[in-house]
Amino acid sequence: MKNIVVPTMPPEEQTQIAKFLDYETAKIDALIEKQQQLIALLKEKRQAVISHAVTKGLNPKAPMRDSGVEWLGEVPAHWETSRIAWSCVYLSYGFTNPMPTTDEGPYMLTAADISFDGIQYESARHTARADFLALSGKSKPIVGDLLVTKDGTLGRVTVYKGDHEVCISQSVALLRPDARKVDPDFLAVALSGADYQSKMVFDAGGTTIKHIYISILAKMNIWLPELEEQRMIVSALEGECQKLDELIQAATSAAELL
Repeated sequence: MKNIVVPTMPPEEQTQIAKFLDYETAKIDALIEKQQQLIALLKEKRQAVISHAVTKGLNPKAPMRDSGVEWLGEVPAHWETSRIAWSCVYLSYGFTNPMPTTDEGPYMLTAADISFDGIQYESARHTARADFLALSGKSKPIVGDLLVTKDGTLGRVTVYKGDHEVCISQSVALLRPDARKVDPDFLAVALSGADYQSKMVFDAGGTTIKHIYISILAKMNIWLPELEEQRMIVSALEGECQKLDELIQAATSAAELL
């Protein structure tokens, strides 16, 4: 450190430079804070838009009825009252025993690799094919299964599209919707809404690390329109969420540039 050459100037000039930088960086920090507040508000709005569509529907004139559940309020009168367990043909979670990590092979997903935007394969580890093949079916999702984080950060949900061979750890729940009743994309977007997210957090146990048991998740109430209406809601939300996502991305880029 002693050998590093640095420029020097009179103490008065040093003070002026320090004050100038304090002033300028304070202005920039204030702008960054405003962008971060905007991002938070946009994310809240996104969840609220989703929550309204998946609990109230798209038709503001549709007759409503009391859901019978305090945290939800009224729902469209023609929607079916159901539970996660009644809407799925299979519920499980991933492997509990340690798995080897390899440089290539099937992906081994944990809760950290699941986001609302999809599976984050760039952060996921691989495991040996022999060990993968030895796993039971409960750890291997099939196309259309929902993957829901159940430990740590709760409730991140995505639909497995089958783009890579994967297995899941015990921190990820697997929900296999009944195709006769539920569109996987509708169930995924419903669970990402504010009401269902709050319910999962409320039902979670644990002190230091929060987790939700599969048995509790299975009992969670959900309200379902007919399949065609489910798909209409998903389609409408894709457009609305895309607009908000673009605004969030713009604000995020602005904050990074600042």
